[in-house]
Amino acid sequence: MGGTILLEIYLFVNPLGGKCLASERTILKLARELPEKISYQFIPLLSMQMGHTHNASLAERNQAYQDRYRTILDYKAALFQGKKRGRQFLIRLQDTMIENELSYSEDLATLVADATHLDMDMFLEDRHSEIARKSFITDQRLAAEMGIQHPSTAVFYNALSEDAGLKVEEISYPIVKEVCESQGFSINEAQEEYGSRNNFRVL
Repeated sequence: MGGTILLEIYLFVNPLGGKCLASERTILKLARELPEKISYQFIPLLSMQMGHTHNASLAERNQAYQDRYRTILDYKAALFQGKKRGRQFLIRLQDTMIENELSYSEDLATLVADATHLDMDMFLEDRHSEIARKSFITDQRLAAEMGIQHPSTAVFYNALSEDAGLKVEEISYPIVKEVCESQGFSINEAQEEYGSRNNFRVL
């Protein structure tokens, strides 16, 4: 392990979305195939429009918004204990809710945090902390700067290229593999480093 990071991926997700769970697993699969050279982050998005049906009442929309917001703060609290643990928590929470058709609750998130072996005292404190809220705001600003409008959108940065970041609005394994190959990385070769984040072209 080690070496310079050459490929960096930002995946913007609806923290309670099944489609985004599939996108997260796609990026994890790619990371396993490029273990030394890929950096990736799952960045939560939040808006009043996300995930609503047209006939949802205002009360239902507000509740859905609050559930997503609280899920994001829980995810942030888990991330404070390490990116890997944070991702494990998010995916397990999504899995549990989707497979069992459950709605978000703090009790459910607490059970998942315990199941993913988080430090529970730290998690329970951090989920309501100002630093978690500030981290959420930073993520939303980043999404706005990158022009992200829909969850399950990813932005790829190739440190070996002077081109702008590549924004991909529909994530699937064949697409991310094609993106890597178009950037000169074969599966089993890729690494990452941070570059400019100002301009994007849409694939």
